[in-house]
Amino acid sequence: MELIKQLEQQNTNDIKCSAATILEDVLEPIETEKCESGVHLSSEQELILASKLGKREQELLFTEFMDLCHPATVMNHAVFAKLFTRKGITGDKVANYFRAFDIDCHHYITYKQFLLGLAAMEPSTQHGGISAEQRCRYIFRYYDEDQDGLLQFEEFKCLIRDIRQLKNLPTVEEEVEQEALSSAKVFGTQSSALLLTEFLTAVGQLKFRGTSLLFRLPQSISYYLKHNNRLAMLVKDGNIDEDDTVFTAPTKRPKLSNSLLKKEPMCNNSRSESGDDGFLAPTEPASSGRYELATHAVKVKRSGSLSNVAALWDLAGTGATSQSFEMVKDKLRFERTFSVDSFNQRSHPNEMLTGLRYFERPIKDKMGEVLKQAFDWGQVDKQALAKCLIVLCSTVRDVMKDEKRLLRLQEPVYILGDIHGNFRDLVCFEKVLWRMGPILTPSSFLFLGDYVDRGEQGIEVVAYLFAQKLLAPEKFYLLRGNHEVRSVQRMFSFRSECTEKFGEELGSDVWEAVNTVFDCMPIAAVVDSKLFCVHGGIPRPIQDGGDGLLLAIDKIPCPLRNPEVESTLAWEILWSDPINKDTDITDDTEKELVSNGGFARNKRRGTANVFSCRALETFLRNTGLSHVVRAHEVQQAGFQVQQKGQLLTVFSSSHYCGGSNEAACILADRRKIRIMRIDTT
Repeated sequence: MELIKQLEQQNTNDIKCSAATILEDVLEPIETEKCESGVHLSSEQELILASKLGKREQELLFTEFMDLCHPATVMNHAVFAKLFTRKGITGDKVANYFRAFDIDCHHYITYKQFLLGLAAMEPSTQHGGISAEQRCRYIFRYYDEDQDGLLQFEEFKCLIRDIRQLKNLPTVEEEVEQEALSSAKVFGTQSSALLLTEFLTAVGQLKFRGTSLLFRLPQSISYYLKHNNRLAMLVKDGNIDEDDTVFTAPTKRPKLSNSLLKKEPMCNNSRSESGDDGFLAPTEPASSGRYELATHAVKVKRSGSLSNVAALWDLAGTGATSQSFEMVKDKLRFERTFSVDSFNQRSHPNEMLTGLRYFERPIKDKMGEVLKQAFDWGQVDKQALAKCLIVLCSTVRDVMKDEKRLLRLQEPVYILGDIHGNFRDLVCFEKVLWRMGPILTPSSFLFLGDYVDRGEQGIEVVAYLFAQKLLAPEKFYLLRGNHEVRSVQRMFSFRSECTEKFGEELGSDVWEAVNTVFDCMPIAAVVDSKLFCVHGGIPRPIQDGGDGLLLAIDKIPCPLRNPEVESTLAWEILWSDPINKDTDITDDTEKELVSNGGFARNKRRGTANVFSCRALETFLRNTGLSHVVRAHEVQQAGFQVQQKGQLLTVFSSSHYCGGSNEAACILADRRKIRIMRIDTT
């Protein structure tokens, strides 16, 4: 017996040595930082790309996978359950995750399936484009408990229940069943079961929402690695302390084979997650060389405005397309649906924009006499306008709900500050920055809040911004400001503006509908992992600090009806200011700044905090960010550079409250923060 044990041990050691030798000799890292032009990425590579799992992360995951599975090279359910339980996944859900990962129904998973499954669960993986379609396939398998390729109604109810739970909505049986019955209608199926194709189509066409919240890890894989210092350990030799994390570092660095994910180059994504549930094709980096034909041809006037939009399939048989061109069968692709709707002039967003064009321009008769002044509704039926806006609010609210509380964007991005009901200036920005519309403009747009109050045209401002958000959800981003709060609007002008324009009853309905959108707006954004963009200022540090603070922003409740009561973190971000040495410094304030790490009570506003340069530098150092861009305070030049050049305040409403200030915006592009002052005269 002893001899047999020795032989078995020797055999095991031989296997380990052989496996280690093979791994060291033949496994090469997967290139994730460069792309060869003209190479089409597979859907699997697109998913890895969207998850931002680089070479080092993949090396750690591969080593962990092999260590856990040894001497086998595949993972069974027992090992999978142990791994996921240690990462906070409850035992009753492990079987669902394993089923989703086990694409071939073999009752085991390979490393490739393991990696792709984690990529689909990664919180930072965008829910747009090809990666969204891949994620939805995992979600479908997760809930298809009997693996019959159909979601039965009870399985669909489980999906609805989980979405409601993640949105902090009640999950009592009656409400879940009612929403499941209502949601099932959008799929257009006559049977009691849902096919995968029907599920993908409804999500791709934005008819069914909420899937971006499903099938996510509790925290990012990169966070685990950084939090436990695994990347630093990876490049060292010697003993490594074990802890609860599964992402343990090897004593000798393994090399991953390109054959694991085919020998096609990988590249970094140029767009962050959209937060939207549709399969909206993300912008590809220029170096990928991957292009496809857009669905429409546009005609542009010399002034830069659009004069005509035509779908390519409507041009079939004309000189514009040859007989070999087959676009009609392509127009129903998931990625195409959004583009088709964006140019539909009868859609609610485009109808609203058409109405706002009428509002903006003067109307004259043939003799040149003015029949309607510019920026006036004239004889427009205000009730019809109000109803259109309420419908718009209902739709855009669903889009906002599915966005992260902390947006992650990439350059180029135009950043605009307070608008405050100044529709005239908003039109000026449109004519300068996105005259042809956001879709045809090669940059994104980030607004830092305070859309209403003070100015006379808060209704027109929000109607315009909501319409553009629906037409270009991956290009137009709206953060919440301190005036996007009911109690503040009651003290200022937006509440009364709604009732004056639409009457007491209908005006109250419009006001509440607009505010339900405000309740769901993101709170902050990060551009290129370096620029922290908010309305007010930085919050006080929390216990975890650094990445923990950014993760805490993502956990702010949504909807957030009363931020002052429901989220101190959100309230501080909306209201805080950099300290003004001319007005804020007193002996008591100086003592408070010293004792509170550079923070003191904001006596000017009577709420939240002021923060010093010391507090800002600590915040930037702990988070790895380089600058803060904020709004919240009027500036004579439209902007101000503060606190050693690391803080910028931007204000985008000129002649604020009858003053003489200018309007400005910021362009974040090619690692430069460019300031633009707009002539609004």
